[in-house]
Amino acid sequence: MKLGIIGKLFPLMFSKTVYGYTAKAVPEMDIREFRKQHKKEYRAMVKRTPSVGSMKDNMFAPVMYLACYGFSYYKADPVHITMEVFDGMIEALCKSDMMKRFYQGKNCFDQKEIDKYVRGSMRSQKREYPMDWVFDFSYDLTVPEYYVTHRECGVCKIGQQEGLTFLTPHMCVMDFPTIEYKGGKLLRTKTLSTGGDCCDFHVIKGDR
Repeated sequence: MKLGIIGKLFPLMFSKTVYGYTAKAVPEMDIREFRKQHKKEYRAMVKRTPSVGSMKDNMFAPVMYLACYGFSYYKADPVHITMEVFDGMIEALCKSDMMKRFYQGKNCFDQKEIDKYVRGSMRSQKREYPMDWVFDFSYDLTVPEYYVTHRECGVCKIGQQEGLTFLTPHMCVMDFPTIEYKGGKLLRTKTLSTGGDCCDFHVIKGDR
């Protein structure tokens, strides 16, 4: 992938939250040095990860950068970044004001959102990009609800690429709060990252 504007933006967006949390969680760590190493690992990971297309064409393109950011956080210092610290970082990201602002005003059941999934599902079946998601999508706005059945997952593929598949389930938890921020509630019984044959997203209306 190209680093581009979006690739450069993610570290800036989450810097205060991530390193503020890390400094408290691992007080013995040299945060300045860790930031440098994290940035180095992130940029290298982005560059060696094959593209899944542009943001205009692929609604999941930004998720690839976020995944690289998460995986490289661990890779920057696997001695100090234990699973407990990693989980705490993910939780801090999910609860951050930046994340909440990013989803402010968005609605799971807005027609534009539904149309994105419809187009994305049709495009994914072509398997144009090896690292991309492949999924089926159906919906009923009279309920409202929708189903996304992921057969392949870009985050899982980056985890495999980096030899960090054990981290992927810990990143999947981000799906729950991000959907809640858009007014939905995620019901899910299995994921590809934990050995399931698919990720079975069922999204219903929730309380904001």
